[in-house]
Amino acid sequence: MPTQPIIPDCFPTPDRSGTFANDHLCLTEHRRFNAPADQDAEVPKVCPHSGAVLAFWGRLDNRAALIDRLGDAAMPLSTRRSAAVSAAPSASAIDTPTDADLVLAAWRHWGDQLPEHLLGDYALALYDPNARRLLLARDPLGIKPLYLSQQQGLLAFATSVSALRAMPGLHLTPDEDWMARYLLHLSMSNETTGYREVQKLPPGHAMTLDASGQSRTWCHHQWRDDAPDATQRDPRWVEAYRAVLEEAIRCRMASDHPLGSENSGGIDSATITAYLAHFLGTPGDRLHSFGFALCEQEPAFILETSQAKQITHNYLITARGAFDDTETRIDQAIQVLGYPEEHGNGSGHGPFYRECQLRGIRTLFSGFGGDEVVTNPGHLLRYELLDQHRYANLWDILPGDPIRRSLRLGKAATLGRRSPAYRPTFLAAWNQRWPHQLLKPEVIERLNLHHAYLETARYDAPYRRINAFILDGLLTMPYIATRLENCTLMAESHGIDYRWPLWDVRLVQQYLSTPSLEKVGPKGIGRYLHRRAIDPVVPKRVAWKPSKDMGYAALIASLQGPGLIPLAEQARALEAELHPTLAELVDRPKLQRQIEQASAGQVSDTGLAFNFRRGVGGLRWLDRWLKGSEIGCDSA
Repeated sequence: MPTQPIIPDCFPTPDRSGTFANDHLCLTEHRRFNAPADQDAEVPKVCPHSGAVLAFWGRLDNRAALIDRLGDAAMPLSTRRSAAVSAAPSASAIDTPTDADLVLAAWRHWGDQLPEHLLGDYALALYDPNARRLLLARDPLGIKPLYLSQQQGLLAFATSVSALRAMPGLHLTPDEDWMARYLLHLSMSNETTGYREVQKLPPGHAMTLDASGQSRTWCHHQWRDDAPDATQRDPRWVEAYRAVLEEAIRCRMASDHPLGSENSGGIDSATITAYLAHFLGTPGDRLHSFGFALCEQEPAFILETSQAKQITHNYLITARGAFDDTETRIDQAIQVLGYPEEHGNGSGHGPFYRECQLRGIRTLFSGFGGDEVVTNPGHLLRYELLDQHRYANLWDILPGDPIRRSLRLGKAATLGRRSPAYRPTFLAAWNQRWPHQLLKPEVIERLNLHHAYLETARYDAPYRRINAFILDGLLTMPYIATRLENCTLMAESHGIDYRWPLWDVRLVQQYLSTPSLEKVGPKGIGRYLHRRAIDPVVPKRVAWKPSKDMGYAALIASLQGPGLIPLAEQARALEAELHPTLAELVDRPKLQRQIEQASAGQVSDTGLAFNFRRGVGGLRWLDRWLKGSEIGCDSA
């Protein structure tokens, strides 16, 4: 293993670097400082008691609880020595533990159960040189990535695939099966990557490797489905939810630098932006808002929050050209991620990252995560109440006037309501798009891709409870961790730490533990728990907006027909020099026919327009990856 620190060129110069090496391990850490809790004097951190070595990337949100639980053991060694020789009452406050101090103290106290006691976003590697034993762990939602490659009896691990690529002696082979899935948007995984030899430690998992080479991997976090039944709403649930929401935002604000916040104008991002301004008082130069304003209603809703909360620094991107796929954007993202990005928000928010760099911002907030859990529309409550024969509650949440609601209730109670096998709107769209996918029939058959493709159209159809859909459906879907991984690394390449308060473990659990009746309002008002909680802070026009639509129809229409002509010309040049590996996967005659249709501006089929954009976009990323001078292609 290398004995010199590896810093891929795509990441900024760290504030502190260090390497620990012995005959069995080489552990390198690079740290960018953001707040006092991450400003360790040495990295990796060596425990003065046990000799354990820790590399820690992340942030602890339960610092106070850990300090209280661990007592004197949580204090840095220098602090305890100073306190022992001083009679001053404040001697114990000479120094405070960093997050790394707390992790090491927690490991001494709980051993392998350490991850169960940590709250926050993190990836860590902890090595015990006495036992020659390694512990790896990731936070429950996978916000900080951790990649592994076991080759020739050695385990290599890193928080980016680009770092693994830079390690001498590692053999990484692009995976053709992964590429086929990538072209159908099916490649996202909590375990696999674009390389055959590189895997992910799944979110919420830990792994140990002992001196004999034996490894063990386990899930260290379990969600609870413990919401009590309720037949009427109780404002105490709103207060409890609001308290956790405010803590989830406030605890992420620690920074020695200005803060940035993404705001799309929707309820989730507006919540974060409004509360940041609320907690700051007068935001001034300490808070900057960033948003894409591509649809008709977006500018007004974005600025509604900024005007109400006196946010003076607002940056709106109003043209698609600012973030369309360019060769430079693709090359930079591949250099950072190590292989093609699987969620477009990672590099797509590049304009925000660059603005943050210019203004010295090292923390960028996002509202992603609300739709999945805490602002889930809650439409499955109808099934819940119907199955429990709670007809009075069901009548209350049905839409329409009293007569229509009574008719709907009578029909549902008499005939019952079965769950469809697939979400009907998804299945219709999926079937419309499928004939235009670009893979060869034999590739589809070999990998059983048509079945895998249709499985994604089930979405919430199999579920009849809100919590069941979240726990067994949404929280198991790999697109969540994939988006978090891609965004985390792309932002980090600009020296920025992404923070997602709506993915706070405590907040997600609070929502799961809240009675379902609190989550939907009269006449079916969705996101009811969250709307009531934020009502005092977020402008009412935003908080109670009945629809998420910002006028997307015009934007979608602009991407069809004549809007495809520039992409068709790019596709023509791409197809002419397609990498041999891709040529073995792609039905080139079909691709050529689509190029001719698109270049003539004659695409009216929304399924064709959608798949042409997705297919050509995927091919561009894969082709640049395979042809990249730093990557090569062992599979070609």
